[in-house]
Amino acid sequence: MDKPKLLPPTLRTNERYIIFNVLSESPIAYKDLVKSIWFSCLSFLGELKMSECELWVIRNLYNQKTQRGVIRCRHDMTEHVRTSLALIKQVGNINVIIKVIGVTGTIKSAKRKYLDFTDLKDFEVD
Repeated sequence: MDKPKLLPPTLRTNERYIIFNVLSESPIAYKDLVKSIWFSCLSFLGELKMSECELWVIRNLYNQKTQRGVIRCRHDMTEHVRTSLALIKQVGNINVIIKVIGVTGTIKSAKRKYLDFTDLKDFEVD
């Protein structure tokens, strides 16, 4: 079987990763948070801009204990996503504030700078 051809890097869309923190009275489940983010973006941006945004909440980078997570979107739509995150006031029946911590160009830098992931390469012995 032949694999489909990949797009060359010059034709791919540039992506940004928005790192956010959820401030709430009690822990928020991933599914409830995703529903609220999608609903807020859809009501603020509309269907056309939402599809152009290419929004994706990355599941394995959401930590329910620290309530930090990462959203991937297109590079020219980061401000729209940040605004729609600021409009979220409730997730389910829980009052929340979603604070954007930072924006990066790669997941690796998001893990290193904002999510406190460290590699074993950081612990070199002299």
